[in-house]
Amino acid sequence: MNEDVTSIQLLLLSPLAIIGGALLLSQVLGVFLQKRGLPKLYGAVIAGLLLGTSGVGAVDAPLLSQFQELFNAASALVLFEVGRKMDLSWLWRSRRQGLALLAGCALRGGGTLLLLLVAGVGAAEAALIASIMIAVNPVVFASMTSDANASGVVTYAGANTLGLSNVFALLALSLSLAWIRSHAVGAGAGAGFIGELGTQAGKLALGAVVALFCYGLYALATRLVKAQAAVRPGILLAALLMDLGLCSVSSSSALLSLLLMGLLLRNAETRENVFQAQIKTGQDIGYALLFMMSAALVEIDQLFQWYSLLVAVLVFALRIGATRLGLVRSTAWSGAKKHALAISLCSLVSLGSLVVDNSLAKTAGMDGLAASVMAALLALNVLFAPGLTWWGLKRAGETHEGDEHG
Repeated sequence: MNEDVTSIQLLLLSPLAIIGGALLLSQVLGVFLQKRGLPKLYGAVIAGLLLGTSGVGAVDAPLLSQFQELFNAASALVLFEVGRKMDLSWLWRSRRQGLALLAGCALRGGGTLLLLLVAGVGAAEAALIASIMIAVNPVVFASMTSDANASGVVTYAGANTLGLSNVFALLALSLSLAWIRSHAVGAGAGAGFIGELGTQAGKLALGAVVALFCYGLYALATRLVKAQAAVRPGILLAALLMDLGLCSVSSSSALLSLLLMGLLLRNAETRENVFQAQIKTGQDIGYALLFMMSAALVEIDQLFQWYSLLVAVLVFALRIGATRLGLVRSTAWSGAKKHALAISLCSLVSLGSLVVDNSLAKTAGMDGLAASVMAALLALNVLFAPGLTWWGLKRAGETHEGDEHG
């Protein structure tokens, strides 16, 4: 009898069983909310908060670290899809619109930097946070558009912004990390900065090389065997996992590499592509898994530190305003569409999401006020970004829930 009880306890304490149970809870809650006209992603939010650091503590950083490769694989699918949605020919033809989206990226970063400096955050830490604030969270936007079956000019512009903002943020992050790491060694900081910048540039370049190599293997393999469209997704998925693995062992930029894989499939591949239809269920599970993980690590008590919360709220609001300001010069969208686009791009990412190597680690180089502000920002993002993104798409009139079942 005692052996049976011990076996049951071990089963319940199994890390994989806990992750599976958390994902099951998030899916059930998500379906329940979706049937009531609410964003499905909030199922992952509720499950993460209940079972994570701010709840019973069953899902914490040590447990999640055991499944880092699983989360990286989910991230690979998300980032690949971001790259696949980028239309380079449209960005080139519609230069004013593309420049407006880029202006929003620059204004989000620059505005955040100035605000944090005024708030008393150190220059290096402010630059690091500002770099991160450039990017829009692909999980939130992609999940909301998928659940709402959204399509239209705002959805299209938002999908292109995801790739632009994450690449822009990665470049800015490389500069800020090089600056922080070079000054951490003390003497010879100037020479150290050039060396660190070279290291960061090398990671980006190597990530691009890995993407070209893996995409070349995919293209060669599918052409050698004359693979039909229906079976190419499996070959492509294998190439994506190879890309992620090579980036991991070479310490190259997985984010850039995976985005480039998606870009190549969208802009270089001329054959019929059915990847989205074949892998949609896996991507939806990936969205829930990644956001459940984010919610599990959120420290809600950071929202009770009034000064940090005030700064975080101002940064959150500033990012929406900066995105809207960047759209002023564009004539392709109406005022209402511009408002909706700015709101739907409100979500933000963490440092781990940008480097795609250890999203469970504490944000490097931050302590004191900077760390507190960043923690409050991530908490606000988990609680409010999915709802605001969903509302922005609704306001644009581009949601078609249920149409795919009609």
